[in-house]
Amino acid sequence: MHPVRSFIFITVLSFTLQACGETTPSLQIGTGSRINVLTSQTQFYKDKMPAGWVIEGADADDLFNARNKIPNILMTQKMGQTGVHIQTAHSDFILARYTHANLLVSPYLIWDWFVSEHKGEHHPVRLLIGFYGGNPESPPLENGKLIWKGNDLPPYDRLLAIGFDDMALKRGNLYDMGKVKYYAQRGGYENSNIWHQEAADLNTLYARSWPKDNIGNVTINFVGITSQSNSNPGGITFSSIRLSR
Repeated sequence: MHPVRSFIFITVLSFTLQACGETTPSLQIGTGSRINVLTSQTQFYKDKMPAGWVIEGADADDLFNARNKIPNILMTQKMGQTGVHIQTAHSDFILARYTHANLLVSPYLIWDWFVSEHKGEHHPVRLLIGFYGGNPESPPLENGKLIWKGNDLPPYDRLLAIGFDDMALKRGNLYDMGKVKYYAQRGGYENSNIWHQEAADLNTLYARSWPKDNIGNVTINFVGITSQSNSNPGGITFSSIRLSR
């Protein structure tokens, strides 16, 4: 897949801002500097999405239906551990959770994943983090407040993907894929089909990716799992994702 094609669907996603004087149901996103994005208790079903989660890029009915294949979003167990399994589909999609966390307050992303074997350099399923505020060309949000309606992705001006590569030696590499930066957290087929707990310093990765941005203005507006349509199918199961200090 050509790198510029990666995440093309994201560039056309829309978002909605509400004037701060309007009212909308509030969403509790966490306490203090810790935000539990995904836990073992988070359940995904076609007619019942967890609070704060949205699907973009594909129809939910298609993603949850098996149709003689593995569903693209599936609650499952791997080696006794419960998680949500994300499998590649015919089109790109993202399953994302609204966070709106200050990057300097909650800079660490911690997660558990079980990576299935795949062909190709980069696994087609990966984490995707949407930031806002650091790009000097982005307009400020009114009073720095975002009221999220829950229908689309929150606004973002920077995208960082974190994934699994084909070789262990590629761990720590940062790639420029056009609209998105891609960081290889782990790699090597010998490290697949087993649970790994990971931690990434988003503060450091942001500074490496966009060194001219004002990092003090950056918020993490969503954390998601994205899947790219790929001739080489693959899947990853996630049991927990959290932001922490």
